[in-house]
Amino acid sequence: MPASVNVDDFTAAQTPDFEAMRHRVIDGTPYQPFFGRRNDLDEHLALLRREFVGQPEIKFAHAAMTVLLRRKIATETVYRHYRSLWAEHADLLLEILDSRWLVSACDTISDQSDDPEEARAAILLTLFVNTVKLFETERLMEGPVRQPAAPLGQRRQLHDGLSSFMVGVGDMIANLLHRLDRTLTHTRLVDRIGRQLVSRTLASDTVFSRFGRRQSCHTWPPHLPVAPIRPRPAPPARAQGQMPPPPPPQYVLLNDTARLGGGFHLGTLYACHSIRSHLAARGLQEAGWANDLAGLRALLAQGPTPPQLLVLNGEGTLHHCAPRARALLEACRFGQSLGMKVAVLNTVWEANDDAMAALLRLADVVHVRDSRSLAALPPDFPARVTPDASIPIFREVARSGSFPAAVQAVAVMDNVVPEAAAALLRFAEAGALPYFAMPGAALGRIRQDASDRSGPVWPRLLQITDLMAARAWVTGRFHGMIGALCAGRPVCALRSNTAKIEGLLEDFGLTAECLLGADWLSKPAAAQRLEVERCLELQQDPAFVARRAQVLQTACDRIGQMFDQVAALVGNPPPDRLGKADVTS
Repeated sequence: MPASVNVDDFTAAQTPDFEAMRHRVIDGTPYQPFFGRRNDLDEHLALLRREFVGQPEIKFAHAAMTVLLRRKIATETVYRHYRSLWAEHADLLLEILDSRWLVSACDTISDQSDDPEEARAAILLTLFVNTVKLFETERLMEGPVRQPAAPLGQRRQLHDGLSSFMVGVGDMIANLLHRLDRTLTHTRLVDRIGRQLVSRTLASDTVFSRFGRRQSCHTWPPHLPVAPIRPRPAPPARAQGQMPPPPPPQYVLLNDTARLGGGFHLGTLYACHSIRSHLAARGLQEAGWANDLAGLRALLAQGPTPPQLLVLNGEGTLHHCAPRARALLEACRFGQSLGMKVAVLNTVWEANDDAMAALLRLADVVHVRDSRSLAALPPDFPARVTPDASIPIFREVARSGSFPAAVQAVAVMDNVVPEAAAALLRFAEAGALPYFAMPGAALGRIRQDASDRSGPVWPRLLQITDLMAARAWVTGRFHGMIGALCAGRPVCALRSNTAKIEGLLEDFGLTAECLLGADWLSKPAAAQRLEVERCLELQQDPAFVARRAQVLQTACDRIGQMFDQVAALVGNPPPDRLGKADVTS
């Protein structure tokens, strides 16, 4: 979306394309939080947009429509679009909107809903969160945080017949949460928002969690049960409008992993955004995307002639002879049979057979993500090593943004391997550390695990603001590690389902400082903590910091060169000769 916001996008009769916004990342300006109000609407929206840089555009759409509704601009139309947004994308919005904007949603529903029951429930949720907000604000006004006071030995009178809560043994909070759980459904929108708001209040540093740590009986979990995130079927592939004849050269993106993940996974969202941004900077136009051969056939049937280029985003797909990996390479062969140039890039390559290597050899350009993947190819294979395409986006957002100061000393991310994800969750629980997952499906499983064991940590979906809110990370996620490195955060990484984490760290020369040992999972908790502390300490060395910065800059340069080579397949020069800025600059 351009820096100047078009209000007509939200006031026109036609519903905005929220599906496209779900998978687009806002860029172009540095991240900057925004509070307050500007009388000029365009200025207000432009400043508000900066708060969502590096994040899915759908978050800004929600905020922009909120502003229009508060200002009573095309209220009926905008609220209809607003409810369409929630009806179609509540699964994502419930996870990626922070409490500020979820409370704002409650305010909007209270103001605009024609269902009195829904409006009443919404304003009561606002009352709940804002009451906690007022209490925590007064606590901050009292000065530096003091040592926790001892619980009251006996009940003390408050106002109008109320008495103090008996911390440690009182049952009021447990009973309250039981009633909320019984009352808030898993289907009505305002109730689903309420479950998120209550859970985040319980899991954060609030009076609820502080009292909860002191309870000896009548305890409560750090969340209300929430409905699991269901796998969301990817929408059908579609062209970007009518395919015009060249120029400009057109391409199809094959394996849009952001859409496969429903837009939940920050890493795949950034990787696909990076591919599109680099190719656009080189004058290439996206004709559409597909995630399998059937989708590719359907897409190509919409135009008189195939686009000139097919770009396969391999990411973590091409390994262990997976059926889907083979199917994607077959789709590349189909595209080539129609005269399309084929570029396979941003890919792992591990434990694949000779038949798959033969299919890969048909591509005009192949770039694997690390030297281990190159070594897994036949010795004479004409491939190049280029680091993950998400690096320039993570690096630019983290370096340019004015993020709030980090509030967490260490935070933890999950792992694609369930056993490792469970071990990382236990590590977070033992240290009362925040725990985040990247894909939505994994988040649901991990929450269920924590709930079954009455664990003290409530897992959350990782956003770029979460990444910046911790001073250090322990992660089993490849893109989580990349994000932490680009943010200048010390990071301890655990091996994944392929050698992608080891491969990148080896190529960067950061293995000794960043990679946890293969036996870390089986170590006692105290030994795990010591190893993490050792890794984090090594990364405080100024020489390491300088080396990390240099390898990331080199990675961005090489990623730009890779896209120069891809664009050259259809005769387009690098962006400096087009008079356009490269996104890596």
